[in-house]
Amino acid sequence: MSNVVSLQCVRERAWQPRGGSNGHAFKELAQSVWKSQTTERGGRIASNEKLLERLEAENAQLRENVVELALQIQALRDGVRTLTA
Repeated sequence: MSNVVSLQCVRERAWQPRGGSNGHAFKELAQSVWKSQTTERGGRIASNEKLLERLEAENAQLRENVVELALQIQALRDGVRTLTA
């Protein structure tokens, strides 16, 4: 949706006189929109990378917890077998 809004802004602003030739104004506008979208994309990538790192760390912790619980269950089962033997 933001791309649609960006394109609408580009179209509206492209026809407004800006000093210099019209072609120069459009090129300047296109470059500013591209830089804005690139910066926005870069921010999303950095945010996604941080989120991925956090999720991987949480996943590692959860895996450790599962192993610990499995060992506790096995110890309890071994204890029950010892009592019934």
